[in-house]
This record gives sequence, structure tokens and C-alpha cells, in this order.
Amino acid sequence: MEYTKIRERLFELRDEKYRDFQAKLIPEFDPERMIGVRTPDLRALAKEIKDEPETAEFLASLPHDYFDEDQLHAFVISQKKDFDECLRLTDEFLPYVNNWATCDQLSPKAFRKNTDVLIHHVLRWVTSDKVYTARFGIGMLMQHYLDDKFDPAYPAVVSSLRSDEYYVNMMIAWYFATALAKQYEAAVPYIEGYMLDAWTHNKAIQKCVESRRISDGTKEYLKTLRIRTKNPEEIRIKRISYFEAILNEAETDLRSGSDCEDNGFDGRFAALGAYYASNVWKDDFTADEAGLLPRDLPRGVLSEDGIYDVLTEFGK
Repeated sequence: MEYTKIRERLFELRDEKYRDFQAKLIPEFDPERMIGVRTPDLRALAKEIKDEPETAEFLASLPHDYFDEDQLHAFVISQKKDFDECLRLTDEFLPYVNNWATCDQLSPKAFRKNTDVLIHHVLRWVTSDKVYTARFGIGMLMQHYLDDKFDPAYPAVVSSLRSDEYYVNMMIAWYFATALAKQYEAAVPYIEGYMLDAWTHNKAIQKCVESRRISDGTKEYLKTLRIRTKNPEEIRIKRISYFEAILNEAETDLRSGSDCEDNGFDGRFAALGAYYASNVWKDDFTADEAGLLPRDLPRGVLSEDGIYDVLTEFGK
């Protein structure tokens, strides 16, 4: 279907009351650029036109003028079956995604059976400086890599992200809330170790408390980890003490020549490595160098050689 015909169809499906409702959900978007097509109708139209040769013109005509055209674009990509084509179209579209709704609607079916190849692109998207490309990448990590394809390196990547953008931080919080439901032992050290910024940390806990997938006992425990202080130095001391304990645990195991029997240690040790590689560790190290830490605070974890040696030996 030609681009002009697609737009005509969208206006034929228009529901002005629904447009007004959508405008409230996405206040940063100009309502005049919303047609007001309901999601089931967009999905049906995407299914109808996805394989038509003329649809290529529509997909190539970026940026679109209307929000609903962006939504339709996302649904067309999501229904594509060829992985390479889907990946190409996603990369072409992401720079023009400018709202959370379109970002979150983009969920290509072809990605599900190609996760081994997809991960390289996901990690590229996650570290993008474009708000909705980064949000999309985090969402793909959450959707495809928290079950049998999980790797402890993935929460480390997400924990290292820092942004001033609400929609990126909200997705980071959503990722960790979901990870705590699915991969608790691997995810909880990032909360216990205060590896996220304060707002994202507390939002992740809030989402867990609201979740039906988290036990009541775990919810109560996570509530105790909320950041209530406005003094960042208090959190810094808690973080250093937490990772100091993990470092000591690892050193004890190395000296004894035995493997730690605690099932959660692998997750804590992965978080220790993430901490050492992060800007958070660099900030803590700088604070120590500036004499901002209590003199009696154990801080072997801020010794570059000490933590590096332990990470290297344990990695063997």
C-alpha cells in the first residue's frame, strides 16, 4: 500500500476520544500530530501491509509526520519474520523514535529465535546516547535475556548506565525489578551494594513492592534497602562496606582453596567485578584519596592491586 493510502487508512480509523486519551499519556508529544488510531486497529493494518512491496516506501519515509505512523511502523517491523531485514529496519527506525510508547511497542518477533546474534546489537543499543535507543536496548535485555539466555554480565552493564533522562532511568528500574523476580541472586547485589543512582534504586524497589512476582518476605527486605538519606556519603560508606565483605569472602576462599558453598556468591562476585569496573568505584576511590572517608573504615576494596588480584585469581 502506498504511503498516501496508508495515511488515508489511518485517518479512516481515527477515534478522537482515544486521541485525547493518548495525549494525556504522552504529554511531551504534540496532540496535533496524533491521529487517534487504537492499537488493535494498528496491529491489524500492520499485518495487512507488512509484506506489500509498496510498504517499503512508508518504512523509508522517516521521520513520519504523525505519532500513529510511528506506531504503525513499529508494528510492521515487529511482524517481520526475516531476522536480517528486521534488524536493518530496527536500526533505521530507532534514531527517529521520540517517545516511550513507540519505543515499547517495538518488539520484533524475529529477535526471539536469534538471541545469540542479537545480543551484540542489544549491547550496542544499550550504550547509545539516544534516549529511546538506550531504552529499547535495555528493554530487549529484559525481554530476551533474563531466562535461559541470562548472563551475570548483563545486569553489570545496565547498572553502569547513568542518564539524566527519566525514560532511560525508568527502564533501568524496570529491568532490575524484573531481574529481581527472575534472577534474584544475580540481581540483588546491585541493590544491596547501591550501584544505581538514588532515584533509580528506589524506583526499582518500588516496582518490586508493587509486583505480584516478588514474595512478601523479599518485599519487606527490599524496603529496608531504600535510600532515605540525602547524604550521599552515607550511601558511599554502605557500598564500600558491602563490597569489602565480598572481597574478604573471596580472599578467604582463595586461601582455603575451597569453593564458596553459598549459592548467592557467584552473583555477589560478579557485582564486585562490575563495581571495580564502574565509575562508581572510581568516585569512591577519589573520595578516599581526598580523605573524605572515615579513617577506621576498612577499604581494601579500594586498593587497585588487591581487588584486581582477587578478581583475576577467582576468574581462573
